[in-house]
Formats: sequence, structure tokens, C-alpha cells
Amino acid sequence: MNENRKMPLKIDYRKELNNHQLEAVKYFDSPLLVLAGAGSGKTRVITYKIAYMIEKLGYYPHSILAVTFTNKASDEMAERINNLFGENLNLWIKTFHSSAAKILRIFGKDLGIDPNFTIIDQNDQKLLIKNILKEANIDTDKYPPERYVYLINRAKDRLLNVDEAFKEGLTNDRVFYDVYASYQKRLVKENLLDFADLIFRLVRGLKNNSGVLIELKNRFNYILVDEFQDTNYAQYELIKLLALPEGNISVVGDDDQSIYGFRGARVENVINFTKDFKACKIIKLEENYRSYQTILSASSHLINKNKGRLGKTLFTNKGEGYKITFHVAPTDYYEADFIASEIMKLMSAYGYGYSDFAIFFRTNAQSRIFESVFSNHRIPYTVVGGFKFYEREEIKDIISYIKLALNPSDEVSLMRIYNKPPRGIGEKSLNEIIKHTIASNGSLYRGVDDINIPVSRKKMVKHFIDMIKNIGEIAKTLSPPELLRYVYRVTGYLNWLEETGKNDKIQNLEELYNAVEEFSISSPDGTIQNFIEEISLDSGARNEDFEKGTVYLITLHNAKGLEFPVVFMAGMEDGLFPHFLAEEDNDIQEERRLCYVGMTRAMERLYLSAAETRKIYGRVIQHKTSRFIEELPENLILFTRGDYGYNGGLFSLDTSKYMKMGSFGSTNYRSGSNRDVKSNNNQNTLKDIDISEGDRVVHKNFGSGEVIEKLGEIITIKFDDGKRMKFMLKYTPLTKEKP
Repeated sequence: MNENRKMPLKIDYRKELNNHQLEAVKYFDSPLLVLAGAGSGKTRVITYKIAYMIEKLGYYPHSILAVTFTNKASDEMAERINNLFGENLNLWIKTFHSSAAKILRIFGKDLGIDPNFTIIDQNDQKLLIKNILKEANIDTDKYPPERYVYLINRAKDRLLNVDEAFKEGLTNDRVFYDVYASYQKRLVKENLLDFADLIFRLVRGLKNNSGVLIELKNRFNYILVDEFQDTNYAQYELIKLLALPEGNISVVGDDDQSIYGFRGARVENVINFTKDFKACKIIKLEENYRSYQTILSASSHLINKNKGRLGKTLFTNKGEGYKITFHVAPTDYYEADFIASEIMKLMSAYGYGYSDFAIFFRTNAQSRIFESVFSNHRIPYTVVGGFKFYEREEIKDIISYIKLALNPSDEVSLMRIYNKPPRGIGEKSLNEIIKHTIASNGSLYRGVDDINIPVSRKKMVKHFIDMIKNIGEIAKTLSPPELLRYVYRVTGYLNWLEETGKNDKIQNLEELYNAVEEFSISSPDGTIQNFIEEISLDSGARNEDFEKGTVYLITLHNAKGLEFPVVFMAGMEDGLFPHFLAEEDNDIQEERRLCYVGMTRAMERLYLSAAETRKIYGRVIQHKTSRFIEELPENLILFTRGDYGYNGGLFSLDTSKYMKMGSFGSTNYRSGSNRDVKSNNNQNTLKDIDISEGDRVVHKNFGSGEVIEKLGEIITIKFDDGKRMKFMLKYTPLTKEKP
């Protein structure tokens, strides 16, 4: 600490924070675990704690290490603190991977790593592993590269090299260990690091180099970790290396919101922190500023079913609010139709806008039917977390040109762009170039005379290699935007798109230029390598995911950290949620935490819905009601069932305690229309006749059409306006036209 760095801002911390938040901000007597409930203002606590350290305690901004999990979160936190001080403090607030990358750039040589490494993403990993398998004549259908990407990342998350992974029996697949060994050798040879490597190699390096570790400890006087419940084994080991035995650390997290076990996150890290850091202080943030009490009471009742929790009770001063609606529809189509109609009703009655609504679902596949139904209802929507901008082909191609120019050993980038645009270099020539590069200790620029390719191809290959070399040299003199324009021109990529009429791709490259230009304005000293590293490490949802004026369709895993006035959670059925792969007790507990996270995103109104039958992977499936529904307190739930023009009868979902025949809830909902679905005198009802292919029918909502296919109880109708739709026969408000 440095007393001369105190900056009097005259912040009234007591006015800005509640008592528990203030206690967390001012506490420095021992390691601190802030157990922050959903919507309790944890980001506010971290922001003001950093401000307090700089203003009141005299910490230099760069002596504070703050880590979180998304660039979006770190950028927002840094912006808040800079705004408080009215200047750019050059704070070290980064993601785990960004922090590790920066440390490796600084201390790489001491840790046995060339600091000019290139970072590759999962697509690049897959491409590299696929090439390794092909070279070994291994069938990629029988041994899919995606599986090895997953296993390698999990091994590194657990800090296991090849030999250690084999000893622990990470998998029974013996091919994996050979692939892992070859893959790692290739990374080292080509000076590449994957995401998991950033932590894996840093931790292993620090354990073998106490000098660098001591220097880092001296540099960082205090450490703060956000979203601590999402840390994996390697990340926690890094934190312990940097913070023990001194214990100058605060971590903020919520064991009830640990939902990324499939990525290696370990909820037990929260419990272990209280054991590994002696005399650890626990401060609970239980006042929620987001949701009404009914939502909090129901979600707390649910999460209480989990074992081994540190425990907390959320409360709010916002009031009780509305009951939670649980709606059951006969099919997944009608479930989506109910939600669409409810959105329009709430907009009309209460003045909500489209952006106030979010639909959460357990699997990506569930979004399709909502996209179809919302299109029919003319409801604008955005699928959040879809195909990201920097994952588009043309963007990755241009970035790969630059990455290869900066790192001539980058085989992954070479494989992407060697013949894009087409320049007469085939796959055989590519393989010979790669062999030549490896034999030349990773240098692409050793000339082409020794490359074993036809003479007719050598001129083309030489032109390509010279072009890459020139890009690398000129990159030292041009600004990032100027370099990008140069790459567009000299590679011929932009002309190729223009000649092939790919206007959408051209617009994306223009947008890439805009992004690079904005980067140069905000970071005048930033290099193109800095820009590439920034986008490579950006794993959070970007702003373009949230198009204003639309309803948001989001998987539950992508919903964490978000909030919406009205939330619909669809597919509340066993086998879907909790997922059918969740068999062990630990898996069910994580699924319950996922449900808790989804529920606590709702600010004002929360809807849960299920379908009696659902089409999954081409099959019509019947599920029981999700056990999570039955774990909610009955007095907080309004149970409704769709009335779609058929008489009650037996109900396939196991919800007998709520759904007694003839007394199901207090509300009936009629899909799409308030008109009666009984037949008129000119038509026959479905009770009286059979429907066959070729019959003319009338749907009460969609009009007249012809049955073009009948498979059991599922019929396909081609309506007179050209639309084709599938229906479950016994639930469809349909009548047959008289000849």
C-alpha cells in the first residue's frame, strides 16, 4: 500500500451501499468470501471495494488484480471505476484467460514459452486434431476430433499432462493419449496456445519457477475474483499460488449459481476456499434488488433441496408481486403459441415492449419451434448466443492471414487460407508445405526449392509465401486499420467476394474494419496482435446478440448474468429439464441450480410451461412434469391448462396433485383466438369423421387447406396461402369441409 496514492473522491459509501455490502467493501482483516445471492449487487461491491482501496487505502491501481469470466463483465467493471475517478486508471481487470495471456507475454521466456505465441480457439483445435488423425490414418468418423478437443481441454483444466492423464485413467480410449501427445508437440513446435493452455502452462510454469511467482506476488498486492463458483481446478490453483500464504484476497460468488460443471467448473471450490484460506470471513449478501418476493421465495424453496450449500435467504423490499404461472399445453407447438399470445396480451394490457420478454429453454433445439410460431405471429425475436460475428468464415479467414504473417509457424491459420481465394494450391501441396515448415524449425520463409511439389506449382506457392512475408513486414509500420485494408487488397480476398457477389460477406469485412478502427481509437498504442488477442479471448455474449425491439430466445446456460421484466421458462418436463443425461445426484443438483438461475432472472413476472407431448429428434415424446415444478410451494403458483377445443380426459403429465379432472387451476387459455371452436352446421366435427390424406379441412386459426400427409396422429396441412404446418390430430381445432 502507498499512502501517497490516496485520491479523495468524497464517495458516501454508506449512502451507496447497504450494511452488508459496506461491510464487504471495508473488510481486509483476513481472506474474504462474499456469498452474493442473485440480484444482490455483487458487481457493485467489487467496484466500490476497488475504489475504496485506491481512494482510502492508497493502493496503486495496477497493484490490484481483479479477474472475472467475460470481457463484457470486466469492461463494465473497469468503466464504472474509471467513471468514479474521472480518469483511466489502467486497472488490471481482466478475464482469467486474458490475465494469463498478459502474464505469459511478459514472463513467457522465463517460463519456457515464446511470448509471441498465437492463441487458437476450439475450431482451430478441431482442425489441428483432424489433421493429426488424418496423418496417422485414423478414421475421424470412428474417432471424432470434437471428442478429443473436449478431453484435451478437460485434462488441461485439471492440470494433467499426457502421462498424468493416462495414470488417472481420464478415458479408456487409448488413441486419445497418442493424439494428446502429438497435439501438444505440434502446439509447442508452432508456438500456439489453446485457451486451456493459457492457465495450464502458466500454473505449471509458476510451480517450476519461484522467481516469477515471487515477482507476481510483489506486483499484485491484492486479488479479487468475481463469479468464483465458476472456477475450475486449474484456475483455483492459480489463485492459490498468487494469494497464499498472505491471503490478501476477496472472492465473490454464489454456490447456488454454479451451472458450468460440463465446462469443468467446480462448485466445491467455494467450500474449499473456507478451508484453504484460514480464518476466512464469510459475508452474505441476501437483499435482492431485482425480483419480487414471490419469485425469490419460490426459487429459494427450490434450491433448498440441494445438499452441501452454505445457505442464504433472499429477500426484497419490492413487494410480493404476482404469482408464478405454470401452464401446460397439449403439444410443444401450443406451448409456444401460448407464450406468443401471452406476450401480445401483456404488451396490450401493461405496456411492455418486446425487449422486456425472454424465453429460456434447456436445449438449443427448442428454439426452432419458437422461431416458427413467432414468425407466424409476426413477433420479432433474436436468438441470443447464435453465430457470433468473429466466428464467421470471412472474418476468421482475414484474421488467419494476419496471424500467419505474425507467426509463420501457425499451421492452423495456414490450413484455413492457403487456397482462399483459389490460387491453384491443392491439399497435396499444402501437406508438403507443412512438412517443409516443420523440417525448417517452423519457418515458412525458407524458400520453395526444397518443397516436394510439381514445378508448375512452385511459382504459385512462392507468390503465396512472399505475400505472407510482406504482410508480416509491413505490419510493423502500418496502423491496425491500414494493415487491414492492405490485407484486403494484397490477398485479393475482397475482390474475390465482389466477383462472386458475396455482398453480405463484404459488409461483414467492412464491419471488421469498423471494429479495428474503434479499437485503434480507444487504444492508440494497440497493435493488430492486441486486437486479435482481445477478440480471441472474448467468450461473453456480445452486444449484437441483444437486438433492441425483439423478444430474446436464450438457453438457460446463456441466461446467467441477465435480467428481464418477464421470463418464460419452457419445457419443464423430466427428461428435458432436468436433462435426461443428468443421472447422478450431483448432476441433478446442478440442473436444479440451473433452474434457480433461470427463475431469478425474472424481475416482475415468471411463467413456467410444459407440454403433454413434444417432438424431439423426429419422435413424439410424452414426459412427466419436471420434478422441479413439484418442488415449488403450491401457494405461490397459478396452475393453468390450455383449452384447445378438446374435452379434458386423462392428462399424461404426472401432475395429479394440481390437475384433478375438471378443477385444473382457475384459468383456461384458448390458443390464438377467443372464438368458440365448436363446429357449425355446415361442417362435421373430428369426433364424427376420420381425416385422410387429400381431405380438405378448415383450421379455426389458419383457414382452409389440404391434408398432404398423415402419420398416425400427426397430420401435415398445406394451407391455401402456401404454408405447411404439422398438427397433433386430437388436439387440433379442425373441421372437415363438405364435398
